Amino acid sequence: MTMKHAANLSERERQVLCLIAEGHTDAEIGRRLCISVFTVQNHVKNILRKLKARNRAHAGAMYCRENMADSSY
Repeated sequence: MTMKHAANLSERERQVLCLIAEGHTDAEIGRRLCISVFTVQNHVKNILRKLKARNRAHAGAMYCRENMADSSY
């Protein structure tokens, strides 16, 4: 995920993406953020489109890669 793509995500989409990267299901994400599963699914759809990711695993991997690049290891 490039900074350009990350900038296109809303704050809520970033929250959902973080939880996807942690391996949570849509139902778990919904409960954690107090939103419906259908709303989570809409966010996931928007995230995949904006990041041009093939699937949620790809989006999660992009998120992890970007965060590793930003870390001070």
